[in-house]
Amino acid sequence: MRQAPKLRIIAPLVGGILLAAPQFAVAQDSSFTFYGQLNFGLFSADDGTQSESYIADNDNSNTRIGAIWETGLANGATLKFHFESALGLTGSSSVTLADNGLDFDWRRTELRKFEVIYATPTRGTLSFGQGSTATDGYAEADFSGTSVVTYSSLSDLAGSIAFRPLGGTPSGIDIGDTFSDLDGARRFRLRYDTPDFNGFVASVSAGEEVLAEGNDNEFYDLGLKYTRDYGDIKVDGRLGYAWVSGGDEKAIGSLAMLHKPTGLNAAFSTGAQQNGGDDDFAYLKLGIIRNWLSYGATAISIDVYEGNDFAITGSQSSSVGLGVVQRFEDQNLEVYAAYRTFEFQDATMPVEDIDVMVIGARWKF
Repeated sequence: MRQAPKLRIIAPLVGGILLAAPQFAVAQDSSFTFYGQLNFGLFSADDGTQSESYIADNDNSNTRIGAIWETGLANGATLKFHFESALGLTGSSSVTLADNGLDFDWRRTELRKFEVIYATPTRGTLSFGQGSTATDGYAEADFSGTSVVTYSSLSDLAGSIAFRPLGGTPSGIDIGDTFSDLDGARRFRLRYDTPDFNGFVASVSAGEEVLAEGNDNEFYDLGLKYTRDYGDIKVDGRLGYAWVSGGDEKAIGSLAMLHKPTGLNAAFSTGAQQNGGDDDFAYLKLGIIRNWLSYGATAISIDVYEGNDFAITGSQSSSVGLGVVQRFEDQNLEVYAAYRTFEFQDATMPVEDIDVMVIGARWKF
């Protein structure tokens, strides 16, 4: 049996908060919320020699269900239980050109959230269980309205499609190996978030991977987030630092801005890691959101990605993407389309570019 996470870093911090917190009192009120979403796309991928079309679960924001039970406590705090799981349908990041059927295969790694959250008005929030680490989402600040189909985690679109050497067969290097935003993850962890101080919230977490076999590392994350409205300008800035017990470490950050009257927006992400090498990336996205139709807002964006040393030292990864999303507010529906090209350059193995297109829809309930 696996041992529980050794939460050596944040245990002293949160221990004092628990000791200082008032005892739980009888619940004042309780609520239960069930939610979910369906998100499927029709994809077309071309590796320079072979092309295939297929239907897949869109891993930019995969099909899932969830439930939240929340109760208020007499001391002003709230106690929450949060469950969320993907359904195990074949995702766009796992499809290959040789194997692209839409299948159902639920595994325990589909479990996204299984956590207890204790939130206080003045002392911050404690979270325990499977859920977001302190750097999860910290490379992904984005106001574009198109992140359902295009955002900094490019490998979600087609991560398992392999690059093909010029005139050859598919290589052992795929999009997931060569494109990453180095973002945080979901783990079995203990996490603490400070209260909001003039838009600033600091977070710290420590935990382990308990859903995937063969990973006994301990994960430690620190995050600082700043969100604020300056009149017509909305700002979201994030900085994160993470390290693993094996010695790997990374730093990530992102900044997004939205001009509310015009809908013009921009997002920038960057990060670097030491993981047997020195990998880094930069991502820029420009967009506009306008109410051209009565059904709901239309969002359009274009983005560029540049990465170095992923998969092979000295390599370069680059991508350009275009995304369009039309919202239908009354139906909780988003219809989208996107095109992206992936280019990987390495002096020892020239490969073809990969082009991916998708049209699809996400419905929330």
